[in-house]
Amino acid sequence: MKHAAAATSHTAAAQVVPVAAETPAEVHGTLYMIAHNADTWIAVSFLIFFAVFAKFVWPKIAKSLDDRSDKIRDQLEQASRLRAEAEALLASYQAKQQEMLKESEAIIAHAQRDAAELQARAVEDLKQSLDRRAQQAKEKIARAEAEAVAHIRTRIIESATETARGLVASKLQGGAEDPAIAHAIQAIEQQIH
Repeated sequence: MKHAAAATSHTAAAQVVPVAAETPAEVHGTLYMIAHNADTWIAVSFLIFFAVFAKFVWPKIAKSLDDRSDKIRDQLEQASRLRAEAEALLASYQAKQQEMLKESEAIIAHAQRDAAELQARAVEDLKQSLDRRAQQAKEKIARAEAEAVAHIRTRIIESATETARGLVASKLQGGAEDPAIAHAIQAIEQQIH
């Protein structure tokens, strides 16, 4: 039954009936209906609200959004500047670090060269010292040899002199030793020494 009623109302709505021009009383009744209809007042309220919102609230919201946007833009620019400064500072420190590394490598190389030179000089000084000591030892040995030869020579001369004295004395047999011979033997001893 509900179907039949719905179908009938649907067909009745589909039929357009020509309406004659409305009379002032009808217009007044239509205005009365519009004025007392809730949908009309909701639409009017919405339009008033939208007008007040567009006139007073929207500019404040837009200004707040613009201020927020400007603040964010400033913060981004500041962050960008700070990042650029940090990158420049980092590059500066990295350059200084590289410079210090090169300088330390140069110092190490210089120290190694100095150490090698000192070592070579120490080896040379040691060699010269050993050569001097060897020379001194040779000279000492030579002096010792010379002293030994001189001592042996002296002993030989003394022995030869004693032997010559004994021979001369035995040739003279029993006679007193001639002072000229004794003087001659002393002269020979002095010349040999």
